[in-house]
Amino acid sequence: MSRVSCSAPAAGPPAPQLSVTDFRAELARLMAAHADRTVVVLALDGVNLTAAQACWPTAETRLMRAAAPTTSSACWLSALTGLDVADHGVPGVVFSAPGGADGLVNFLDHHGPGLTPAEGNVFLDATALGRTPLAVLGDLEHYGSSWRDALLAHARPVTGHRFYTAGGTYRRRPAAEVADRVRTAVVETLARRGTGQPCLLWCYVEVDQHVHRYGYDDHTVEVLTALGEFAASLATGDIVVVAHADHGLVPTVHDAALANLLGDLGRRHGFAMGGAGRMRWLYPTRHDGPELAALMGPVLPDGVRVLLADEVFRPGSLARARVGEVLLVAEGKAFLTDPAYCYDHGSFAPEETDTPFSVWR
Repeated sequence: MSRVSCSAPAAGPPAPQLSVTDFRAELARLMAAHADRTVVVLALDGVNLTAAQACWPTAETRLMRAAAPTTSSACWLSALTGLDVADHGVPGVVFSAPGGADGLVNFLDHHGPGLTPAEGNVFLDATALGRTPLAVLGDLEHYGSSWRDALLAHARPVTGHRFYTAGGTYRRRPAAEVADRVRTAVVETLARRGTGQPCLLWCYVEVDQHVHRYGYDDHTVEVLTALGEFAASLATGDIVVVAHADHGLVPTVHDAALANLLGDLGRRHGFAMGGAGRMRWLYPTRHDGPELAALMGPVLPDGVRVLLADEVFRPGSLARARVGEVLLVAEGKAFLTDPAYCYDHGSFAPEETDTPFSVWR
């Protein structure tokens, strides 16, 4: 069930929209403009613009457009490095192994060189501006991988705080407890490690884990409202607070018949499948991309859009080299997903692509 209902945002002229690749530069400008103030960043996985605007009426909120596909691996790396997906080369969850190795890899499990050429990020910028770069891993703590290493390069990691996970899996906690855990993580980290000079503290909260299973429900509203109030209270204490997200989610249910159909088609036409969520890609072995797309289009449901990879990923780019030749993109509610989920992401719906860049100061 989805329910977002908080205070309505104040009316006014719309602020210019941003791209997720603008986040790094926007944050650097904030850090430079407030050189004597600590900056706290709440990195809230899965929070879309609608939810943020409803629950954070005191924030300055701008639309920040997510990367394509709307997956955490692609969008977080784009946000923190400023590189688009084509250039950082991490297109989704499952894709061709780096370095030309055989097979497919999952970004959460991959360890090894060559994942991304990304080097600079927000933490390197903070250091250059004389700030201590801190990253509260939070729900990222159990995602040890080359992707996480690249994402948090140049940061001083802070461990020991979990919000939506325990032992590497989702754990449902009361909303008040989640918000209190975030407050504790930020306050304790600032007290222990943020003294002596202004710092950048980035804190990862995987709200996405809850939204996948329950949508933007009362729990989500309560957590976001409490975090907005916390951000406002920090701002009164001379701390600048930023909240941003990677993507939103939309109602999605698993279509077992579609899964069976794709399994049959894969065996018949010879393709493997990568991607995740509401965008999958096919690696053909017996046909080229246009041939396979022509075969797939007539037999798939109307809610599945068939595209060639060059229509989404820049030809010749690192990301394009790692995805299959043909993309399947959800345009309706029924698609492939975890049967435990009722919301998912990965496609082009506005509720997925429109995320917040919110500031309290």
